[in-house]
Amino acid sequence: MPSDLKEKMQAAQAVDYDDVRIVELPVPQPGPGEALVRVRVCGICAGDVTPWYIRKKCPIVVGHEPAGDIVALGENPPNGFQVGDRVFIHHHAPCGECHECKRGYPSMCDTWRSSNLVPGGISEYCLVPAVNLKNDTLKIPDGLSYDDGALIEPIACVVRAFNRCNAQKGDTLAVVGLGFIGQVMVGLARHYGFSKVIASDMVPYRLEHARKMGADVVVDASKENLAEVIRRENGGRGADVVMCGPSKPAVLQHAIDCAGKGATVLLFMAPEPGVKMELEPNQLFFNEISLVSSYSCGPAETRETLQLLADRVITKEQLITHRYPLDQTLDGCRLTAAARDSLKVVIDL
Repeated sequence: MPSDLKEKMQAAQAVDYDDVRIVELPVPQPGPGEALVRVRVCGICAGDVTPWYIRKKCPIVVGHEPAGDIVALGENPPNGFQVGDRVFIHHHAPCGECHECKRGYPSMCDTWRSSNLVPGGISEYCLVPAVNLKNDTLKIPDGLSYDDGALIEPIACVVRAFNRCNAQKGDTLAVVGLGFIGQVMVGLARHYGFSKVIASDMVPYRLEHARKMGADVVVDASKENLAEVIRRENGGRGADVVMCGPSKPAVLQHAIDCAGKGATVLLFMAPEPGVKMELEPNQLFFNEISLVSSYSCGPAETRETLQLLADRVITKEQLITHRYPLDQTLDGCRLTAAARDSLKVVIDL
């Protein structure tokens, strides 16, 4: 370990939902193939503020969207990494060799699911395990910032969603829910070949921002029926792809009702375990509607996203709305949980 590194560090630890405390932890030491990263910026994800999801992991250092500098390396670091490199680090990384990886499902890989950053993203330092450093850590190129690096993982999750949708050039996209993820969906729609984008939410700030991101039509779901608007704006047809952010059964059913013949309905967020919904198989069968889920992202999507950011297809200026220092992480979490007049909240370390 470099002699100028501290032995202790501060980190934001959730002991329960809406109870995030700044704690002191030992600075981890990298072993063979590992790296120690000084975290500069880390985003807050909706998963960090979802009660059932965060509670099952508590106590946990929150945050899994970090970017920073490599300050120490163990023996035999992979990929030519050096101390001083600015890096994006994915909190999960696949083995690249198992059945699931070879089929293109890295988030189904046992290695992916068991890997993690130590102790987490919103921490002064974090340890990058060997598999993460080797298989899904990227150098941040000149011209991109730590903020860009912190956006790679959440945007890559949307990239994977687009790649799962079987869309064709000229299709119509409907986006249900316009938080950070929904805004990215709108912002990338033209890049992935969609000719029309119809987006819905109930928050005026988010509806207006979706217009700026490129939505052709925005629908206040508290005042209008999205399915009816889609058919009115789309020549009587439903949408070819419906991307649904919220995971409540009633919202997912509404997304299905928005779908046209031969459409794909994508479920983006994880529903709470045990939640059930009723479907009308006849509706799905005779309209050949496909229900697809998209869980996280893998190395292919993070690399694709890095290029999208480098090419300014989508930018940090469009998405980062608030920043807090480490000792105000709870405030950042509460703002994210409110799901109102914010998009991406980042913690600036």
